[in-house]
Amino acid sequence: MLAVLSVGILLGLLLRKIGTLVTINRQLTRVSLLALLTVMGGKLAWHREIFTEDLSIFFIAIGSSVVLTLVFFLVFGLAGLARKHGSKLGAAIDLPKATPVAASSGGGRRELLSAAINGGCILAGFLLFWLLPETYARQVPIDAFSEWALRALLFFVGFDLGVELNRLDLRGLTSKVLLVPFINIAMSLAIGMSFGLLSGLGAREGSLLTAGMGWYSLSSVLLADRGMITLSILSFIHNVLRELLAIFCAPLAAKVSPILPVYLGGATSMDVMLPFVQRYCGTECTLVSFYSGVICSIAVMPLVKIIAG
Repeated sequence: MLAVLSVGILLGLLLRKIGTLVTINRQLTRVSLLALLTVMGGKLAWHREIFTEDLSIFFIAIGSSVVLTLVFFLVFGLAGLARKHGSKLGAAIDLPKATPVAASSGGGRRELLSAAINGGCILAGFLLFWLLPETYARQVPIDAFSEWALRALLFFVGFDLGVELNRLDLRGLTSKVLLVPFINIAMSLAIGMSFGLLSGLGAREGSLLTAGMGWYSLSSVLLADRGMITLSILSFIHNVLRELLAIFCAPLAAKVSPILPVYLGGATSMDVMLPFVQRYCGTECTLVSFYSGVICSIAVMPLVKIIAG
C-alpha cells in the first residue's frame, strides 16, 4: 500500500501543472471512494453468519463501538472549547494549524450530506450482499475487490497529495504529532476497559475489543487462536463498526477537530481512512493520518498478545 501511495505522490508532483489531469484525478478519487464504501458494506454482509448466531453479541459489539466514537467526539469537543479559552490541555491533543478542506458555511449541511452519501453506499453494499443468496455471495471475490478498490483510491489520494506537496507548511506539524497514535491507543484502551466494567463484559475483555484499533482481520484472528471464540466475534464486529463509524462520521468529526477523524480511524488511518482525512481535514492531516495509522497497526499484535496473556 505504501508503494502505491508513493507512486501516486511522485506522479502528482511531476504532473501537478496539468490542470485537466488534476481535475480528473479528483473525480476518480470520489468515484473510487464510493466504490470502496459499497464493497465494505458488502464485506460486512458477507460475514452474515455472525449476525444470526447470537444477537446479544452483536448488540454488545455495536454498543462498544458507538460508545468509543461518542467519547472521542466528547473529548475533542471539550478540547476545542478549552483551546478557545487558552487552556494548554485542549491544545495537547489537537493540531491548531490543520484546517479542514471541507469546511463551509450553511450550518454543516454539506457535511451531513457527505455523511449520508457515505452511509448510503455502505448500506447499499450491505443490502446487495445480504439479499443475494449465500451460495452466490460466497462466489464473489469481495476481498479482491476491496483490495483493488483500496489500491486505486490510495493511488489517487497519493497523486493529489503530490500535487499539493509543494504548498505544505511542514512547520505546522510540531513534535506533538509524534504523540498522536500513542494518545489514540491509550484512549482506546481506557474506553474499552471502562465499557467492559460497565457492561459486565470485564475490563480485560473490554480492552481486548478496542486493542484491535479498527484492524478487525488481525485482532479477531489473534483472539480466535487463543480459544477466545466469542471475544473474537465481538472484536471482529466492534472493529468493523469502528471503521464504518469513522468513515460515516468523518465529515462531522472534521468540523469538531481536523485531527479527530485520524483518532476515530485508529489503525485504518493509514489506508481506508486516508482519503476521508485528505478530503475533509486537509493535506497536513493526511501525513499525520498515515503516520498514526502505521504506529497503531504495529501496536495491535503486541497489545492483543499482552492483554490476552
